[in-house]
Amino acid sequence: MRRVPSWYLPFAVINVALGTFSQLLPLYAYFLGAKAAEVGLLSAVGSATTIVASLFWGRLADMSPRRRPFVLFGFFGLAVGYALIAALTSVGALFPLNAGVTFVWMSAGTVSTLLVLAAFSRHEWERELSRFNALSGVGWTIGLFLGAIWTTFLVRAVGEGWGLRSLGLVAALTALIAAFMGLRTVPEPPGAVRGSVVQDLTSAMGNFVAELRRYGPVHILGALNPVQLLRFFQGRTAFGPEMVLCYYGEFLSFVAFSLVFAPFPVFLRQSLRWPNELVFSLYMAHHVVSVFAYRYARKTIERFGHRPALALAIIIRIGIFVGFAAVGRGGPTSLLPVFFALAGLSWSFFQLSTTALVSRLSPLELRGQALGLYNATSGLGNVVGAIVGGYLADGFGFAAPFLSGAALLLITLPILLIEGRPMD
Repeated sequence: MRRVPSWYLPFAVINVALGTFSQLLPLYAYFLGAKAAEVGLLSAVGSATTIVASLFWGRLADMSPRRRPFVLFGFFGLAVGYALIAALTSVGALFPLNAGVTFVWMSAGTVSTLLVLAAFSRHEWERELSRFNALSGVGWTIGLFLGAIWTTFLVRAVGEGWGLRSLGLVAALTALIAAFMGLRTVPEPPGAVRGSVVQDLTSAMGNFVAELRRYGPVHILGALNPVQLLRFFQGRTAFGPEMVLCYYGEFLSFVAFSLVFAPFPVFLRQSLRWPNELVFSLYMAHHVVSVFAYRYARKTIERFGHRPALALAIIIRIGIFVGFAAVGRGGPTSLLPVFFALAGLSWSFFQLSTTALVSRLSPLELRGQALGLYNATSGLGNVVGAIVGGYLADGFGFAAPFLSGAALLLITLPILLIEGRPMD
């Protein structure tokens, strides 16, 4: 078996920080008094930022042959942003924090897949993407485990407020460690000249400021132009109609996912009265399974194709979401770890299939924008799902967003199965 590239390890470590913060943010918001709708809006702000950041960083990545400055900017930016949570004591202050850390993280997140694609031949993409995602999943799982242990012991010693704030500082320290690891190991693609540490950080900041001033507002307004949006949704773009149809399916899928998972931590705390450590532990089941499932997802794709693997993921999640509603109506809560394990299995199939589809359908010179648009599409879906899911939960009970997510996935299934040309 081929040795894992050393530069995968900083991404595993940064995912420890991301995994910790993923549940810290909604739990801290709930501690400060947020309801399901506010937690949904908080998630929506991060997802909305993903849209803008993905378009911005994807465009910048296609303009530059370099990748290290993007990664370092994202890693160091997370370290600074996560450290700020210790100073925040109101729900309102969490909104700009979430927007800020999401924006800087997308600098690294957008180019991570490009780094993998550039380092390996085309026929190795699925294998390496699955290894990269699996290792990242290991880091995310460790982050959730860290959160569970931290909230189990320290919260009881110093109180929930300071226990959660100090966990933010731990996430910041972890991100800083990943950043220094990235300084030593993250490569440049073939043909790009690697600079010094100072040059990389200066380049990242300089490109960010220059592009934000010169193109940022114009680029965003252009993307939101109704005529351009109409042309895109008609498939009249450089990506072609099949890519647009793929984006349609991904958008609806992420709406459904966020309908369910945005208010879910509040469901666990408010309806089931689960403590913070059990919330972290439940999400661990999701990510532990996804880590090991990427290998089987890759083999399924190689044997049956990308779209059948996608269909399997969607069908599993339809059943899971109906099961969540049943638990909310009095079903045994012991089923939740099983459901979350299946959610992890389905995520590995969905994520690997969609990333590989976008990579293979997009022209080489537009691959950065295509992956950025994929992230933007998922972000837009998360915005819609998080907002609607939170208000459905507050207004009609948690079964409403769970069953709505299942119904929407049922509608999405045939869209994702349409294939206009074979994959090479």
